[in-house]
Amino acid sequence: MRLLVLLLACSLVLICGQVNFTLSANTSSEKQPAGQVGEGLVGAWRLVSVETVRPNGEVIYPFYGRHPEGLLIYDRSGWMSVQIVSDPKPTVPLSDSREGFLAAPAAEKVSAVAGYYAYFGTWTVDPSGPTVAHHIQQSLYPGERGEEGVRRLSLNGGRLTLLAKAHEMGEDHERRLVWERIPPSSQ
Repeated sequence: MRLLVLLLACSLVLICGQVNFTLSANTSSEKQPAGQVGEGLVGAWRLVSVETVRPNGEVIYPFYGRHPEGLLIYDRSGWMSVQIVSDPKPTVPLSDSREGFLAAPAAEKVSAVAGYYAYFGTWTVDPSGPTVAHHIQQSLYPGERGEEGVRRLSLNGGRLTLLAKAHEMGEDHERRLVWERIPPSSQ
């Protein structure tokens, strides 16, 4: 399953690169990642945890489970992508092709989509916050396309914590995502 997640991440990064090449003339006026904080985010990050904090301080795990896996990538040109696989991981459909996935029973496709989350776009940093804004261009959830997700950030060595506000389940929540830096490959 980890190999599948890494393959999906690599595919998304390649797609982002193609989109960046195609759209580079149109995005030259966009802000690039800001200063030292932005430079500290550049790279690949492995998901450690996703916690939802209720107004009373209780920590719950309603969407991704206690041990999700994920990959977050920020590049120097201002592109980013994120993918999260929930815990427990989806186990169906078993097909290894798009054609097979599309031919699978609806309940299996729902299970796979419910256990997976991904989007990509550009990113900018407001160092005075400090916050990072994800300018979502494409998402698994069509309603997120064109949205801007602003997250407070804390960078401590090889740990990145992103905090986002959310209104869900009838309450205002804070989503806390903790990531650890993936060292550059020696290959």
